[in-house]
Amino acid sequence: MIIKMLNLKRTVCLTMLLVIAALAEAQQSKVSAAYAFFQQDQLDSARACIDAAVQHPETSADAQAWYLRGFIYKTIYNKQERSNKLSPSRLEALTSFKKSTTLDTAQGNVQECIKNVKYLATTLYNDAAASLDSIDYKIAIGNFEKFKEYYLLVDPTPANIQQKDIAFSLAMAALYTQIFESNKKGKAEFLKMAKDAYNRILAIDPNNIGANYNMGVLYYNQAVNLINQSDYDLDIVALSDIQDNSINLFKESLPFMEKAYELDPKRRETLLGLSGIYFSLNEFEKSNMYKQKLEELEKQK
Repeated sequence: MIIKMLNLKRTVCLTMLLVIAALAEAQQSKVSAAYAFFQQDQLDSARACIDAAVQHPETSADAQAWYLRGFIYKTIYNKQERSNKLSPSRLEALTSFKKSTTLDTAQGNVQECIKNVKYLATTLYNDAAASLDSIDYKIAIGNFEKFKEYYLLVDPTPANIQQKDIAFSLAMAALYTQIFESNKKGKAEFLKMAKDAYNRILAIDPNNIGANYNMGVLYYNQAVNLINQSDYDLDIVALSDIQDNSINLFKESLPFMEKAYELDPKRRETLLGLSGIYFSLNEFEKSNMYKQKLEELEKQK
């Protein structure tokens, strides 16, 4: 009886092993089928097979399967979705290539995966740049954030990605300022968004001349606009409040403009800005000093 039970257990175990092997073989056959469909340019069928393969426990950790999935989705992107700045296939391809690099312990396809990530990340960057307008700016932000996420696989050097971050933030701040200037009352929130963008840059690079100068200009223009929009029929208290607020804005502008001058003392616009700020703060001696520097600079031309 014991011998029969042992034989039965061996039979059950053997059967289970055969079933597991058959299942594993079936999943591998889906990978092979996906590759065959891919070679025949039957992309929908290739996608269906490879998606089924990477979702199954037997092949979900197969680096080659994820590598192939990346190629399939990259091809779908190139052939069907290049004009779609929100291409889902591009993101699936990036996810797949990244997954393959984490699973590829033999490092067989890691460099090829990284090359493909670089290509696809670059398209994200280009689409972000192309979307820098008042309508699609949110698409630009999303694509740039995705670009940063995946480009770190290509170049993990923090300084390099920071430079791209600064360049993009400068462009976004300029766009926000443009939107605000087009409708100061209706688009007031974009002024804060521009300031936030410049502050992000200065947190990374306090000596960024563009961010310092433009932040100074934002506060300066805000003060001037406040004065220009004031109604002379206002009572003395209201006019005093406007004057106090404008003075505070000129004071907010000053350190940024001074920093911009320190970084580039021969920039005409900065000298003009400093002369105007000090004049508005009733510091006429300093205002005249920067005015004189500007005149001297003009004579050198």
